[in-house]
Order: sequence, then C-alpha cells, then structure tokens
Amino acid sequence: MARVLPTIKYRFAEADWEQYGDQWWTFDEAQLNELRARELMAIDKELRTALGLNVITALEAFLRGETSGSLAVAWLGRRLGGVVEPLADFDPLLMLMTVERVDVAEAEADADPPAEASSDSPAPTVEG
Repeated sequence: MARVLPTIKYRFAEADWEQYGDQWWTFDEAQLNELRARELMAIDKELRTALGLNVITALEAFLRGETSGSLAVAWLGRRLGGVVEPLADFDPLLMLMTVERVDVAEAEADADPPAEASSDSPAPTVEG
C-alpha cells in the first residue's frame, strides 16, 4: 500500500486525559502494512460503519483536515497501539489535541540502540 500520511504523534487534550490517557500516541501508516488481512478488514469495516470511510479514504480525509479523518487517525493510532475500543464510542476533543509530524529517520534512529552499548548499561526508562 502506498504511503498516504507522514508519521505523526499526538496527545489528547488535558480534559480527555482521564479517559484516553496523557501519553503521546504515534500513528505510522506503515503499521497497517503489517496487519493480517482479517484484522485490516475488521478495521476497514469499523471505519465504514462508524464514519462511512475505508482506511485509505480516512487517511485522505485527515490530510484534507476533515474531522472524520482526524477522528479516524486518532482511533487508528490507539488501535495499532493495542487499544481495542469501538470507534462509535471514541469521542475525544479533536480540536484541542496536540499533533506533530515525526521525522521517520529520527524515529528509526531513536528506536535502534547504539551498537557500542554494553549489557551493563542501565535500561532506559519510558515516561508517559
């Protein structure tokens, strides 16, 4: 599948932290390529049922600045991050979310540990 969106990270508005958490979420469209057909079909079906969009049209709607696209991408990021919740129940304050583009090269560099790191080094901590 051709890439439609840049990788983004987003954080819900403070008013949504109790329901959706205060951590940063990432949406990387490349993760969709790693899904099995049935899982991708289930996501597609949920998007069609709740928003009348399929995966590709949802990503395109996000690029056009449409609310339905923003809702879809925020939901997809959580879904790909392991949170399974009905899209019909997902109702964040979209206009108050913080959304940033992620430089894919930087993200990959951050994900790969340096080759010279020894096993005696303390484990990195993750905040969020």
